[in-house]
Amino acid sequence: MTVVFIIASFLLIYHYVFYPLLLAGLASFFSKKHSVDDSFEPEVALIISARNEENVIRQKLENAIALDYPKEKLTIWVVSDGSTDATDTIVKEFSAEGVRLLRPTARRGKTAGLNEVMELISSEIVVFSDANAMYAPSAIRKLVRHFHDSKVGYVVGHARYSDTDVTEAGFSEGAYWDFEILLKRWSSQCSSVVGGDGAIYAIRKKLYDPLRDTDINDFVNPLQIVAKGYRGIFDPEAYCVESPAGEFQREFKRKVRITNRSFSGLLRVFEVCNPFKTGLFSWQIVSHKLLRWFTPYLFLIHFLSALCLPLSGRWAWVGHGVVSLYAGLALAAFLGLILRRRLGNSGKLLALCYYVVMVHVACAIGVWKRLRGETITVWETPREKTAEQGKTDVCHEDQLLVPILLLILFLALCRFFISGFQPISWPVTFALFLVGLLGYTYVGYPLVLRILSYCFRIDVKSDPDFTPEVTLLIAAYNEEAVIEEKILNSLKLVYPSDRLKIVVASDGSSDRTNQIVEQYTSQGVTLFAYPQNRGKISVLNDTMEKISSPVVILSDANVMYDPLAVKRLMQHFADDRVGAVSGKVVLINDKLSYGKAEEQYYRIEHCIQKLEGLTGALVGADGAMYAIRTALFQSLPAETILDDFVIPMNIARQGLWVVHESAALGYELNLQEIHGEFLRKARIIAGGFQCLRKGLGMPHF
Repeated sequence: MTVVFIIASFLLIYHYVFYPLLLAGLASFFSKKHSVDDSFEPEVALIISARNEENVIRQKLENAIALDYPKEKLTIWVVSDGSTDATDTIVKEFSAEGVRLLRPTARRGKTAGLNEVMELISSEIVVFSDANAMYAPSAIRKLVRHFHDSKVGYVVGHARYSDTDVTEAGFSEGAYWDFEILLKRWSSQCSSVVGGDGAIYAIRKKLYDPLRDTDINDFVNPLQIVAKGYRGIFDPEAYCVESPAGEFQREFKRKVRITNRSFSGLLRVFEVCNPFKTGLFSWQIVSHKLLRWFTPYLFLIHFLSALCLPLSGRWAWVGHGVVSLYAGLALAAFLGLILRRRLGNSGKLLALCYYVVMVHVACAIGVWKRLRGETITVWETPREKTAEQGKTDVCHEDQLLVPILLLILFLALCRFFISGFQPISWPVTFALFLVGLLGYTYVGYPLVLRILSYCFRIDVKSDPDFTPEVTLLIAAYNEEAVIEEKILNSLKLVYPSDRLKIVVASDGSSDRTNQIVEQYTSQGVTLFAYPQNRGKISVLNDTMEKISSPVVILSDANVMYDPLAVKRLMQHFADDRVGAVSGKVVLINDKLSYGKAEEQYYRIEHCIQKLEGLTGALVGADGAMYAIRTALFQSLPAETILDDFVIPMNIARQGLWVVHESAALGYELNLQEIHGEFLRKARIIAGGFQCLRKGLGMPHF
């Protein structure tokens, strides 16, 4: 582990320190010149990519028309990628100014639109731009002057961020971008700038090769040009101004997308990593991009190896020091997150610490998605926020970063705790570590959850008078002993009768279940009697297709609801951000040998459910009583075991809250003795492993 630690340390220091210093030295002493002609005026096509940009497209077109470049030599194109707002209408208003609109027949992403418009362009030079990037008057002239040199294939301008001090996310992104600009400048001076910039970069039209829909054009196309033997230049005088994403959540998603598509692009043109073909550029692309994308994994290896360094001797203090640095960064990031969520401001230093962690996690996710074969093709711009998105936006990066930060702090504390018991052997150390994990599971997690439920508590806009149409769906198989009691209990629920539908889905019952249910059809009870017993999941999949009410409550036949249970579940659906609500099912088990023990166990479980629900991230639901928005239901594989975990988690994956309502009570008579309970618990654990193995209901980003 010491060797692993040394290698990881070297690679990280090389990437963040040695590489920039070497690049700066090469740029200073071995600068590569090229010819520039300020009077060079080739025909230019300016392509503006747009997707629901009604807020900025008018300003962008006015900015483009006012550019200091001969009007007869500048053609302006807007490629609208399936815009659903007023973007296209606004663009058409500028047709008299020579602005041309291309709207692909279907939304396939930015790159597909660029492929289509490039077939219509005959200009020698093409400039690519985003709708929110406002160009300096001389920007086009500054870009094209470099093409006087026949070996220059693309030129990248300087995208400057405005209003970086308005938000903490903007400040952090601005600090990162300043460092990135230095690398671009030095790369350009000694060889070629690595990649383009979607906001402002130009290429020779003849060097454009049609790209795949999954390609990120401002990275793959420059790589293809370098592979053909041409050079890329960075010109800081050719600049535009744009606003940063402004929110950590949007910046997180943007970083995931950019990393994912860029890594995929490099794999497409991996020949640029061959030093015998691209020379110094191959060193730049590996050091600047490839190594950066994998630094999150290097940091993980570095941290874990530091944890495993000897607890005594000369390496002990190295391990303590490095682990302390990680713990300090995690603590600062966590404090920044809490202060921002509670007070709206955490200060620039804490915000920067959070941003550093967030960017690396986003980078790791982007790479992992590509390694699994997934490449992001379409997305929403950071500026686009439709009414529907406004309802469902949640801080996905918070939900992921909180456990990561807490895990770093926990592992760091474990090392310092164990080091206090010196001298001990590694087997004892490992045993203490396992004890710590068990302690965290049963004691630490509930305590941490209580803190998180305070710091990240959601504000659900509940309405006690909200009574949408709802279907109570009762899954049944040979339930003749309890089904009549369940139906009578359901008919007595305190809820408007014209808005409550009761449906019994009988999974091939062979007893009197169907006959009993049919006795109540005149009172509004609907029976779906399936001829064969296929399992609960198949029944749910088929029955959900027949339900039209906006909300469904999933229930077991042996659970009797408190009269106000449905009303208390429904009140939370007044908030469009809520996707599922779980109730509280109390077990009646006084006659069982393990009844008292089970009662204590579920008391802890209900406490955890309540705390998780306060953050909008209830892990699973109680299968005997939980409500979901019908439109959010996703069919499950027939062999799924834990439907009450997978269904709510699929809803959480769609960006909505899953909450808990402890006042919505249900009562279940438990008649299983210890052997039956053992088998039930074994089945639940098997279902959990099934979810892990197949990714059912697991978070994704």
